[in-house]
Amino acid sequence: MDNTSKQEPLPLITTFQHLLNNWWKIALFAIIFGLLGLGFSYLRPPKYQAEAIFSTSLDYSEINFENLVDEDHQPVTFAQYEVDLALSVVQRSLLKVRDEAMAFAQSLDPSLSDEQFMKDSLIERLHSEWYLRFRHVNPEIAQDVTNYWAELAIQQLEEDQAESILESYVLVDFLSEASLPGTPIYQNRNILMMAGFVIGFIVGIAFVDFQHRYLSNRKKG
Repeated sequence: MDNTSKQEPLPLITTFQHLLNNWWKIALFAIIFGLLGLGFSYLRPPKYQAEAIFSTSLDYSEINFENLVDEDHQPVTFAQYEVDLALSVVQRSLLKVRDEAMAFAQSLDPSLSDEQFMKDSLIERLHSEWYLRFRHVNPEIAQDVTNYWAELAIQQLEEDQAESILESYVLVDFLSEASLPGTPIYQNRNILMMAGFVIGFIVGIAFVDFQHRYLSNRKKG
């Protein structure tokens, strides 16, 4: 039987060496696709992000640890989990009034969908501070929605405190309302650029490998 027409697979080491020798081609593909991803991020409409900040803390003088014992009759102490749970009152209040904030946002921008509102809003804690952020192509809408949402949350906190739902030892301060954002942000710019870089890297490897396996053999034939 004539096996000359069959193409034997190249050894793995030979293929790897060829990829190393042509690393600049692979890098070129990665750079080009990375730049394409960066360029695509600029084609998407930039948005403005407004931010309101809350501060939370615990007043340990309001907690009578001496008379508190657990099920094993051991003195109760606050673990980090209990601290995090206590400081989450701001997040709970913001989530309680989120639907009202979304309705207000949609009254300002009727084209804003529920899904887009969720994507453009963020509640985040850093140490003892909570950040409420909202993004929109219109900076004034971003500011108005953020401040309206924050005001609703403050009212909710006051109601919870009046009804003794809010623990007395949890202190909440409204540090700053949202100012008018002046600089737009380009969403997912780094992600798009990195995705383009990875895709370009894979395409570059495939191109160099294809060139070595098939084009070289075609020339020999």
